[in-house]
Amino acid sequence: MDIDQQINFLKKIDFFDGFDDHELRQFIAVSKWLKVPKDRHIIKENTMERVFYILVKGKVSVVKTLGPEGKTLELTTLGAGACFGEMSLVMDVKRTAGVITKNECFILMVEPGIINTSNVFLQLKFYKRFCEILVDRLIQANAKVAENEKISNLEDLKEVQLPTDDIHNEESKPSKVAKSPPKEKIKEDPGDTEGTIMVIPPLPAKKDRIVKKQVQRKISAALDLPINPVVIAKLEPLLAGECDNTHLFADTILSDPVLSCKVIQIANSSFFRRSTPVASVPHALITVGIKHFQEALNEVIEQVCGIRPFHGIKQVSQSFWRHSIVVARIAVILKDIIRLNLSNDIYLAGLLHDIGVLVLDSIEPNFYPHLADKESEVCTDLLKAENSYIGANHGQAGAWLGESISLPAPLIDVMQFHHDLEHAGENDLLAAIVNLADIFATNHGYGLGCGEAPQIDPNESFGWIIIQDNHPPFLEVNIADFINTFNVELTKTWGSITDDLP
Repeated sequence: MDIDQQINFLKKIDFFDGFDDHELRQFIAVSKWLKVPKDRHIIKENTMERVFYILVKGKVSVVKTLGPEGKTLELTTLGAGACFGEMSLVMDVKRTAGVITKNECFILMVEPGIINTSNVFLQLKFYKRFCEILVDRLIQANAKVAENEKISNLEDLKEVQLPTDDIHNEESKPSKVAKSPPKEKIKEDPGDTEGTIMVIPPLPAKKDRIVKKQVQRKISAALDLPINPVVIAKLEPLLAGECDNTHLFADTILSDPVLSCKVIQIANSSFFRRSTPVASVPHALITVGIKHFQEALNEVIEQVCGIRPFHGIKQVSQSFWRHSIVVARIAVILKDIIRLNLSNDIYLAGLLHDIGVLVLDSIEPNFYPHLADKESEVCTDLLKAENSYIGANHGQAGAWLGESISLPAPLIDVMQFHHDLEHAGENDLLAAIVNLADIFATNHGYGLGCGEAPQIDPNESFGWIIIQDNHPPFLEVNIADFINTFNVELTKTWGSITDDLP
């Protein structure tokens, strides 16, 4: 890459949030780019090295050697935007852990001595960002300590002996505290006769208001999001050799939100320098070419193949992917029945509307598994719970992702405002249709996560007012009658809407 491409690449990494072009140019001048293959040591434990690293693309595993046998324990996994080896900035000590690449990685290697001789303003901004990362890690460490202490206290309580309620019974003996059945254990598949059990992790600690900015910084163009493995299996034959069936290629990609997002991102990248944004998958395939996407998507699939969304709970991941497609299909039906003339791809808007859920799951993996528990507060009010336990809701997260990868503005507005229609702005009609499709999908049993999600009254949606404002013929329609008729039609055609879901 030339220097301008390197600068544009770094701007998408959360570590460099707030750095201007001149500062990034200086930073590149004093650092070294590394392209490291999979399964290579970047840092070896117990070595001396006055260098630290910034992970620009890919994933690395932080490992610790245990015992005389030399067994390794994975402490954590770091993604794009993370820095490691930073203790060399503050003290001259041996490395306390090793770092190994999990896939092909692009890394910036920085020598602290060189940074200290750079422009003083660059130094200040660099160390400020570095301190923010350390503080964030300290907060996470404190939260883990508090959670472990809580678990330890609960274990202690199990051993407490309490007297029985019948104090007049001299033969009564103290008994242990009654242990209620764990709510977090669920059957992975209700139809599974073997009764496979998955355990929902405890909810993360509630967040304060300052976390919102930290969440935004973690969202970047380099963020790796999971792809439905069923769709990957269908797509692999189309990626292996010559493919001239654009329609089949597009339909397969449009079965998964992340794949569709990647295709739009690539088509709108600076590499192709389009005068107008590409806003649909078929348009992207025609303008860029299938062969280019075969190479790019093979790389994307390789990077994300090991990601297990929603703590590996199949019920939640399957409901997410199916909900996305069903909402997209219902949105198309709504548009056609109301006879709206929309220039934007309503199917793509519906497919991507909840992609912020995947974004937040990659940041806080212990939250969304609770969608499998219909009694959880997560199911009762998802947006409120997201703000409380993660620090941002999935609408905001989706918009931040869309901005970081330069998605077209209508798609970003739908992501951000499909639950907040009154603030949707110029793309309010698109957001309104997706909002209503979301409600109808949930009421027909294809909600997000909760198999028995509470019914939502579509009459209460602000979307109808937006449709009437933008489409005068709909002013004469009785909304309640339209909803009843539409529900009847959905029931009749439900098989065609859901029969080929991945």
